[in-house]
Formats: sequence, structure tokens, C-alpha cells
Amino acid sequence: MKFGGALMKDASGIVRVGKIIEEFSCEPLVVVVSALGKTTNALEKCLLLKAGNGLEQAFSDIKLNHINIINNLFDDKVPDDLSSLIDNQFSQLWDALNTEYCSYYKKYDRIVGFGETLSSCIVTHWLGYKGLKVRRIDAAAIIYTDSNYTDAGIDWQYTSKLIQSRLIPVVDSGDIVVTQGFVGADKTGFPTTLGREGSDFTAAVIGNVISADDVTIWKNVPGIMNADPNKFDDAKKFSGLSYHEAIELAYYGASVIHPKTIQPLKQKSIPLYVRSYNDPVIEPTAITNDDSFDRQHPSIIIKEDQVLLSISTLNLSFIAEENLRQIFAAFSKHKIHLNMMQNSAVSFSVSFNYNLVKLENLLDDLNKAFTVKYNTNLTLVTLRHYDDELYNRIIGQSKIYLIQKSRVTLQALIKG
Repeated sequence: MKFGGALMKDASGIVRVGKIIEEFSCEPLVVVVSALGKTTNALEKCLLLKAGNGLEQAFSDIKLNHINIINNLFDDKVPDDLSSLIDNQFSQLWDALNTEYCSYYKKYDRIVGFGETLSSCIVTHWLGYKGLKVRRIDAAAIIYTDSNYTDAGIDWQYTSKLIQSRLIPVVDSGDIVVTQGFVGADKTGFPTTLGREGSDFTAAVIGNVISADDVTIWKNVPGIMNADPNKFDDAKKFSGLSYHEAIELAYYGASVIHPKTIQPLKQKSIPLYVRSYNDPVIEPTAITNDDSFDRQHPSIIIKEDQVLLSISTLNLSFIAEENLRQIFAAFSKHKIHLNMMQNSAVSFSVSFNYNLVKLENLLDDLNKAFTVKYNTNLTLVTLRHYDDELYNRIIGQSKIYLIQKSRVTLQALIKG
């Protein structure tokens, strides 16, 4: 089971998570947790601050939020070992924030994963406090990765050995395992992350290795919806989806599932359930080999805060293979994932998620060899299994900067 930070934004959320886990505690169970609330965002903010220039306050805010949640959770009767553990983690975090790193990406992975470690400590102690047999296993001890910081790749062979030797015996002993999503460690033991929102992927990796009966992602929606219910009042739930359709939706940006989650489960035909945290009795969306529900509803995926970058050669010569090789190398170097791309004879246009640090570094590289223009504050709309009525309703008269369509999928980069 995987529980996201939005479900654990306060003490009452953690209590609810504990009740759900207790309901399933008669079965062998591995629990994967994300950072509490908006902790990851707060830690990312700390990356851009320096001592004496806002860092102390940002750090203090994160610490105070966790302490308040713990105090509310345990009614101010906080176990001494939990207090000591949390103090130690924040001491390590402060030291890490004031350490020099060879790259922003390595610093990111050292800092941001503290959120998951803190939440796993709190959840483990809460479950133990409620009388459950539970043991925390650090993800760094079982998820072995390469050193591609911020988007590390799994070393499946070694990860499988670690999970089999360190996690499975604990489950077999009858203890509930709690571990962190999103994080791992490379061959030097240095922390790595699996990509933003990567906790789903962690659950899928573990599920694959232990051949789980199923993997459940608990969300604050009744299942996988055909649109964000916060943006569309008429959003509808899918009864089920095929692995293929779920991969497509995740790739295009459906935020309910991390894009890498599906493949490890498909490999062993392990069902993935997306279930309501608020109302567990509601039938979940089941992701399996069954494709009969794939066209149950058209899907609407909205990705805001997009950048459109248009690249042309300095002498307006054709954009050819050698140019594209150089361009893609720059995107890879700065770990920018492309959401849409299109080329003409003399230009190459791409859209991606806005990140000021990555954008500035990318422009520094590309401006040496190309003419580069860009727009920000755009929105990428993806319509899957669309028709003219849906296109007119969602995109209508919006100003379109870039558009692509196939028989199944339409994408448009629009203003607003």
C-alpha cells in the first residue's frame, strides 16, 4: 500500500492512515509513505536559500510543522525515542543544507528525501503506539540505483537481492513493513530520488520483487478519474483500465499515477488498485490486463505552468540530425523531460514543466549554438479518445501555440 503526503498533512490524516492499515493488518503488508503534506515543496524551497538569507526560517517552519503534528498525534505524550529520532533527522538535515555539493542535482537528492524519512519515522511509531507489529526499513537499504540524481534508475538485479534478503523475512515474521517512497541510494550509499511523485514507483518496484497479490494507491479521489475533479465538476471515475491505457494517461500527465509505476506490475500481472482514502468501501479503479473500460470516458489532462521553447540554427539552416543530437543532449544534461515536441525545416519546438534553475542552465547551453525563444505560463491540454464536441468545449477559442493530434490523442499548448 502507498499513502501520499496529501493524506497525511496533519495528525488526523495519520490517524486515518493508521486505521486503514489496521484493517488490513491480518495480511502480509508493506506500507510505502510519502513526505507529509507539502514538505517536499518546502525542502525544494530550502535548496534555493542560503544561511542568513531566509534558510533558517524555512528550516524552522518545516521542523515546527512536524513537531506540531507529532504533538497533536500523541497528545503531547511523545515517545522519547521518536523525539530523539526526529531531532537527529533535523540535525542531519541542517548539516546537509549547509554542505557544498558538486551539482544542484546531487544537493537536491541529499536534501529532499528527508521528507520521506521523517514521515516514515512518525507513521512507524504511531502504528506501534496503536499496538501493531511494525518495523521500519529504510528505502536506501533496499532500493539500489544508479547516480542519475533527481531521476535515478533502478538496478533491478541488486535491488531484488536486497528486498529478498532484508524485507521479505520481516514480512514473513508477521511484522508490517513501513518504508519510504521516492528515495533510494547509489553504490556509494549516497541518497538518490526516483523522480518527483516517485513513491508510486517505489511501491511498484517492491510489489514486483515480492510478487505481491496487489498494490493499492490510496488517494483523496474515489479512483482514477477522467479529469481532475478540482477543475471539472463532471469528472467521472473509470471502473477499470488496462495497463496500456494507464501508462498512456500517466505519460501524458495524469497526476494520479507516476508514469513508471505500471510497467513493473504489468510484468507480473499484479493488479493496481486506486482506492478512496476518504471512503474505502467505494469500489476502486482496477488496473489490469482488461481493456474493456479504456473507452468508458474520454480523458482530459491539464498540465499548467508550461514552457514553450523554440530553437533554430544561427544561420537558419535546416534542423538536422546533428542539431537534434546536440539539443537532446542539453535537455538530458539538465534533466528536463519533454511533454511535447514538434519540428519544422528550420526550427524545433518543445514544451516542458517550468523550473527556473533548469531553464536558466538550459538557455546558457543552447544560446551558444542556437537562436532560442521561449514563452512561459502556458497550459498543455491532452484529450484522449476525443471528439469535436470535447475539443470545442475544452479548447474552444483559446490561443493555440502548438497542436498535435492522432486518431486517439490530441494535445494543444494554449495560453491560460
